[in-house]
Amino acid sequence: MRAGTKARSAALAALVLAAAAQAEPSAAGPEKNICADAASPLALGSAQWNGWGRDVENTRYQPEPAIRATDVPKLALKWAFGFQGSAVAGQPTVVDGRLFVASSTGRVYSLDSKTGCTYWTFDASAGTRTAISIGEFAPSRSAAAPKYAAPRRKHGDSKKSKHKYTLAHLDILKAPSAAFFGDDSGAVYALDAQRGILLWKTQVDSHPLARIVGAPTLYHNRLFVVVSSNEQSAASDSTYACCTFRGSIAALDMTTGHLLWKTYPIAEEPRSYGTNAAGGPELGPAGGAVTAAPTIDSKRNMIYVGTGGSLTEIGQRQTDAVLALDLIDGQVRWAKQFARPDKTGAAEFGSSPILRTLADGKQMLLAGQKSGVVYALDPDHGGEVLWQTKVAEDGVPGGIEWGPAADHSKLYVALSGLVAEPDNTAGGIAALDMKTGTKRWYTPSPSPACSWGPGACSHAQAQAVTVVPGVAFSGSMDGHLRAYSTINGKVVWDYETAKEFLTINGIKASGGSLDQGGATIVNGVVYINSGYAQRYGQPGNVLLAFSVDGK
Repeated sequence: MRAGTKARSAALAALVLAAAAQAEPSAAGPEKNICADAASPLALGSAQWNGWGRDVENTRYQPEPAIRATDVPKLALKWAFGFQGSAVAGQPTVVDGRLFVASSTGRVYSLDSKTGCTYWTFDASAGTRTAISIGEFAPSRSAAAPKYAAPRRKHGDSKKSKHKYTLAHLDILKAPSAAFFGDDSGAVYALDAQRGILLWKTQVDSHPLARIVGAPTLYHNRLFVVVSSNEQSAASDSTYACCTFRGSIAALDMTTGHLLWKTYPIAEEPRSYGTNAAGGPELGPAGGAVTAAPTIDSKRNMIYVGTGGSLTEIGQRQTDAVLALDLIDGQVRWAKQFARPDKTGAAEFGSSPILRTLADGKQMLLAGQKSGVVYALDPDHGGEVLWQTKVAEDGVPGGIEWGPAADHSKLYVALSGLVAEPDNTAGGIAALDMKTGTKRWYTPSPSPACSWGPGACSHAQAQAVTVVPGVAFSGSMDGHLRAYSTINGKVVWDYETAKEFLTINGIKASGGSLDQGGATIVNGVVYINSGYAQRYGQPGNVLLAFSVDGK
């Protein structure tokens, strides 16, 4: 083991012991379905969905789902889990048989991914809505060197006789792991993933309206965090002194939580530059919020993010843009802005860029804009545009919210009319050829009556897409989770989640609108949170698990 690894392991051991000594019981009510056995250590593996995009390139592609496309129509409910006194937030993470998920009340859960029983809960200081990233503080290792045992020679055997040698039992020592997430106050947490004990907490941004919406991305020994805010909503009040928040990207040491660097897309600090209609000060520059998980480019040592718009009239070159930052020091290496001064908000990038490699080895960065346009950028030439495609059909406005997914040949893009201008309640999903941007198919969202009635009934497909070989999953604001053939866009499975469920933990729960985090698929099971409706739609408080025939 290298000296750096030993030091990190020693530091973690000290953190765990200190946290265990100071741990206090949760003030919230205990869960009713505690697992019979305590959680064991866990280790990262290939069959998992870790963090927002499953991989650091944020492809949202599960290459080994353990379910065939032909079996998807047989998906049925396996179990339902109710969130206690909470609307749904976040997206499930599944690692080594453990499911980690957050809630809008701030309660974080560790569940058994097979049965849904509860290993532990942790109550953060503010609501949490990010996906959770799991990281190991050191590599897992063998408990002992492999030992081979040969059977005894029987009487009469020659010394040169060949015998089969068998491998003796080999135990794996799993290294300590942590669960990382952010909250609605701008703080980031690291919990002992096995026991749910707080290891460290870092306030990344102190602005009173700062919040972390995009999931932290873990790469090597650093946790990369993006910061957004609620200031755009606060600015609708004419008496509010708008605006002072600036989005940011930060790197933290995963072991200690110490801030290594922090970069603002808007470098200049806010100042007073005028007077608003109510006679109060106008402040700026401000804006550039980053709402989606950052994307890692290990080949070029870059980190990519999309930024929101400016909140003032002071122009900024790195808002409504895709940025490439140096992984080591956070310096902006290039920025590609796609401003739309004619349409406020339409130029924002609210989803994670996707880094993908084509069959010929060429890499491109795929970024979806709230205007409904997808851009393919060249990471080797400062973000030069390789192609751009307007996804929505003519006459049907629709924008891109939480993001597409990409397999090896196509990009699957869901559309939400709720972020279009003019807005509408329609949606749809399209498949684009990754090499050329050509639209291979487009399927408008079905428009069933919403189970809760006509009020706030939208068929927009705002939720992030998830893709497995042969099938793309896309949730709708009307509560339906649908599976689409990646060949022709035909709906092959449709499940109404906006209804009441009998839950395994005895909590009264029902589903609602499907927004933000998409489906998580591991070991033949499809997990989805139903009921995220911060802006428009129906709230709910249930986590659903689907498997073939519900088995």
